[in-house]
Amino acid sequence: MKKTFLNGALVLTIAGLLCKLLGAIYRIPLSNILGAEGIGIYQMIYSVYSLALVISAGAIPSAMTISIAEVRKTNAGAVKTIFKKYFLISLCFGLFFTLIFSIFSYQIALFQGNILAQKGYLFISSAILFSSLLAPFRALFQGYENMVPTGISQILEQLIKLAVGLFFSIYLYRYGLVYAIVGAILGVVVSELVSLLFLLFYTLKNSPLKNIKTYEPYDVKPTFIPIFFFCLINPAVVAIDSVLTVNLLNLNFSSSFSTSLYGLQSGMVNSLINFPVVFSLAISSSLLPFIAKGEKSFVSEKIKNSFFFGYIIILPFVLAFTLLSRDIINFVFPTISENLKSITAMLLCLSSIQMFFLVFSQISSSILQATNHTKFLIKNFATLAGAKLLLTAALVALKNINIFGLVISNIFFFSIVSIINIIYLRKKFIFHNSLKNILLPLLFILILAIILIFAYSFMTNFFAKLFIAGVFGIILYILPLFLFKIIKFPQKIKN
Repeated sequence: MKKTFLNGALVLTIAGLLCKLLGAIYRIPLSNILGAEGIGIYQMIYSVYSLALVISAGAIPSAMTISIAEVRKTNAGAVKTIFKKYFLISLCFGLFFTLIFSIFSYQIALFQGNILAQKGYLFISSAILFSSLLAPFRALFQGYENMVPTGISQILEQLIKLAVGLFFSIYLYRYGLVYAIVGAILGVVVSELVSLLFLLFYTLKNSPLKNIKTYEPYDVKPTFIPIFFFCLINPAVVAIDSVLTVNLLNLNFSSSFSTSLYGLQSGMVNSLINFPVVFSLAISSSLLPFIAKGEKSFVSEKIKNSFFFGYIIILPFVLAFTLLSRDIINFVFPTISENLKSITAMLLCLSSIQMFFLVFSQISSSILQATNHTKFLIKNFATLAGAKLLLTAALVALKNINIFGLVISNIFFFSIVSIINIIYLRKKFIFHNSLKNILLPLLFILILAIILIFAYSFMTNFFAKLFIAGVFGIILYILPLFLFKIIKFPQKIKN
C-alpha cells in the first residue's frame, strides 16, 4: 500500500510539475504574439474562468479522492454514490457557468474594464463544462490510487493548449487582436475537450465501478465543503485583482494602456517567475508523500528539508531576476515597445521578492494540507486575502504607483501567509534550520551579487552575462554549499 501511494504521488508530482512548466513556456510566445494589451485581456478572461472552474470542480478531485479511499474497501456501494453525487455537482455548476458566460459576456467584460474581452467569454464558456466534467473522472481513479489517467490527461491538456492555442492565435491575428485572443482561447477549449474524451474512453475500459452493483448512502458534505472553500480563495483573489486593477488603472490611464499594464504583470512577469517556482517546488514536493504518510519520528525532518531545499534553490533566481531584469525582458519579449520593456523590467525586479515568498507560501500550504490542518489554512488565507485586496485598491489607484501596487500587495500577501504558516507548523511539529543553513547561503549569494555587479559593468552581451553568472554561481554558491556541508544527502528512508 505504501509503495503504491508513493508511486502514485510521484506520478502526480511529475505530471503537475511538467504541466506548470508547459504552462509557463506557453505564456512567453503567447505574450509575444498578443502583445501587452492582448495578454492582459487573455489574463482577465482566464482569471474569471479559473474562478468559475474552481467553484464548479476545483475541490472535487481532493474531496472525492479522500471519500473513495475511505470507503472503497469497507463499503464499495458507497463509491458509486460518491461518483454520482460529484458528477452531478460538476455537471450542474459547469452548465450554470457556461450559460452565465454565454449570456452575460458583454456585462462581465464591461465590469472588468475592457469590453474587448467579450468574445473571449463567449468562446471559453464551453471549456468550463468540459473542465468541470474532468474532475470526477480523475478523482475516481485517484481514489483507487491509480494516478496515471490523471497525469496523462493533465499533460495532454497542456500540450494541446500550447500547440492549438499558439497556432490559432497566430493564424487569426490577421483579423485583429480580438480574434488572436479568441485563437488562444480555442486552445483552452480544444485541450479540455480532448482531455475529457481521453478520460471517458479510459473509464469505459478500466472503470473500477464495473463490478459494483448497488448504491449505498454517503454524505459528501463534510469532506467537500472545507476543501471547496480553501480551493476558492486564491482564484477568487486573482479574479477580483483583475477587476480592481484594470478599473483603478482606468482612472488615470486609457483602457488600452491599463490593460497593457495588467498584461505586463499578470501575463509576462508571472510567466517568468513561475519557472523557478516550479523547480523549487519540485524537490520540496517530492517530500510531501512522506509527510502525509510518514511516522511522526521523521515528519519534522521532512518539513525542515522542504523549506531548506526551497530556500537554497530560489535564492539564485532572485539574484538573476534582480540583476538581469532588463536583459531578460529584452531577450524573452522582444516585440513590446521600449517604454513597456522598462516597466516590465522594473516589475520583474520587484516581483523577484514576491517569487521568494511565493515558494514558502506554497510549500507551507502543501504541508498544512498534507498534515490535516486545512481549517487553519483557510482562516489564514481568507483573512489576509481581504487585507491584500484592500491594499491593492489603495495602491493601484495612485497614479505614481499604478501597476506596481499589485506587486506590492502580492509581496505583502505571500510574505505574511508564509510567515504565519511557518510559525503554526513550528508549534505543531518541532523543527528548525540552523542559522548556518540560513545565513551562509545568503552570504554566498551576496558575495556573488557583488562580483556580478562589478563584472556586468564591463559587459553588454546578455549571453556573456549568463555565462559569467553560471561560472561564478558554481564557484561562489553551489560548491560552497557542499564544502561547508550545508547540503547533506538524505538518508535512505526505511519502510
